[in-house]
Amino acid sequence: MRELSSLAGLEVIATDDGRRLGTVAEPLVDLAAGELVGVTLAKTPEMQVILAEDISIIGPDAVMIPSSEALRSREEVGEALARGRRVLGEPPTVITDRGARLGELGSVHIDEGSKRISRFEVSGGTFRDVTEGVLAMPPMEGIVHGEDTIIVPHEVVARRLHQASGLRGTFRSLAQRLRGGMVQMSERSDELLREGEQRLKRSTHRVRKRAEEFADEAREKADELADEAREAVEKAREAAKAEREEEAAEEPEEEQEQPQEPQKEPEEGDTSLAPGPATPPPERVEEGPQAPEDEDTDSEEPEPGEGGEELHGDESGQQSE
Repeated sequence: MRELSSLAGLEVIATDDGRRLGTVAEPLVDLAAGELVGVTLAKTPEMQVILAEDISIIGPDAVMIPSSEALRSREEVGEALARGRRVLGEPPTVITDRGARLGELGSVHIDEGSKRISRFEVSGGTFRDVTEGVLAMPPMEGIVHGEDTIIVPHEVVARRLHQASGLRGTFRSLAQRLRGGMVQMSERSDELLREGEQRLKRSTHRVRKRAEEFADEAREKADELADEAREAVEKAREAAKAEREEEAAEEPEEEQEQPQEPQKEPEEGDTSLAPGPATPPPERVEEGPQAPEDEDTDSEEPEPGEGGEELHGDESGQQSE
């Protein structure tokens, strides 16, 4: 598929003798029928036309025809020229059947093999083409291809305007892709969340099981250590008891083996070992009633002969004893 404008300037060559017959001046199309009608030759004394049915191959650099007999004059192909339109020099205006102007005819794309129109575009101007995009339409029933205007069905145009094109269409398409991506990401996130929960449950179960195994091993080890500690304590107690019994058995034998020293009698004149005179116990003096403070103590002194006699008598009695 190629643009129709790329046909202009191609060489026309006859395949029977390889003679160069000229170059393509302009293609003629019928958008209502959706086909290439023919091409005109440039720089000829009179207008010569090659009908599409006489073209063997439309190549990248030349248009191949069987022979020079495929060249026709305007009079010979008058009926075909009546429906064939020039669309390259002065592009016609495109309007809907409801009177809405869409723009001017833009690029027309043709299939080289079938020589049929695949689609044509409607341009609303450079700014509009960039922001809103170019309206692309295929040939369809109901199109009127006149000399000055192309009339298209309004319903078809309304459906085509919803197609993604230009910045608006790009943004719309991007938004749709983003929404689709968000939906996919949400679904994927849910799947990952479920997988993560399952993995976490399995990991938690393994960790809990391993912790229980460690706890059982620790309890068994603690029980073993406790048993060993008890055995060590019992052994220590038995050893201490045996040691005490041995010490108790050895003490009487040592006492029996130790010789008794004879008591030494005191020698005459040695007073260090003789018992001394017994020390009389201190005499208890009964305290009488205290004299009042305001009385004169000098008046209480005993007269000679009263108290002294009794004291001497007591002392003589103690000496006699």
